[in-house]
Amino acid sequence: MARSGVIYGATGSYKTTAVAHFSDYIAETTGKATLLFTASAEGGWEPAKAEVLAGKILPYKCDVNTIPLPILRRVSQGYWPRNPEETDIAKVEFVPVDWNEIGGIAIEGITSLGTMLMRHCADKNLKTGQEGTSAFSQPINVGGRIEQETFVQNSRAHFGFVQNQLYSLISNFTALPVSYVLFTAHEKRYTEDGELQCGISVPGKAITPLVPTWLGDCIHAQDYKYPVTVKVPDKAMESGFRDEQTIRVRCRYYFVKHPDPQTGAIFDAKPRVAHDKVEELEKVYPGGFFEPTPQAGFDQYLHTVDRLAKDAAQSDSLKNWREKWDAKLRGKVPAGSNDKTAVKMAAEVATK
Repeated sequence: MARSGVIYGATGSYKTTAVAHFSDYIAETTGKATLLFTASAEGGWEPAKAEVLAGKILPYKCDVNTIPLPILRRVSQGYWPRNPEETDIAKVEFVPVDWNEIGGIAIEGITSLGTMLMRHCADKNLKTGQEGTSAFSQPINVGGRIEQETFVQNSRAHFGFVQNQLYSLISNFTALPVSYVLFTAHEKRYTEDGELQCGISVPGKAITPLVPTWLGDCIHAQDYKYPVTVKVPDKAMESGFRDEQTIRVRCRYYFVKHPDPQTGAIFDAKPRVAHDKVEELEKVYPGGFFEPTPQAGFDQYLHTVDRLAKDAAQSDSLKNWREKWDAKLRGKVPAGSNDKTAVKMAAEVATK
């Protein structure tokens, strides 16, 4: 099973840039390319265009006007379009992915997939235990002929169906034979039992707190403002410019739970790192966050987690445990060992 993670935050929190950095990590650690599946309505993959042109990222955008259900299922099962530039869905051919060439997958994003599926259920009035509700029609003149356009509200059953589909898709993606699967998502604030909550935006509220449990790393992108002084044109000034105070926005990627600066509600976040290395991770990134730049960010975080995982595997406590277990199984004491527990285990085995 692949390692996995999600980066969620508001629009403009550099999530597609993080995908570009992610492809750098995959290329460095596996020597392979990254697949990018996007259902995002925000646009294309402009922040990662250099990586796309270089072939480091192989993108495919799922048009919300097509039939998304079979496309999503096949892609999550390890299929990819042979001709991803084709706009006619009837001509798009899906073939098995060559895993010798692909080391990672990025999916933009969980929120967009949920929204797309909800729209599909309503537009097609799918009966997923219950048909859509509040259907009504309105006339429109099309080519000199009056036609009726029908509109339908999502039913309660649609929410349950889409939530189950999202869980299934995420499970499929993380079961693929790649190094890492990265999801992106939007954030949302909602009220549960009278208490304000923050989390990943998905249809309904039932699975919002569950999504982080389906994945490894959970990182929240939190914007913050800071003042800067810039020079702006001013003909009244001798230099032709004057100083003006303005506000810029930066982003922190938190891997620990933290409060919303406006409401105090807690945003979910967690790292996928050995339990005894969490404190070391926070020493590398004081405050439990890192700030991405145009050059790097999420890739450096993953490299740091890899290093800590390697250190944990080589720790003295684990080595001693392996020596003790070896002694128990073979009735031997490792050469040069003065571990009393290992000696006792070996003696017990020798008398049997």
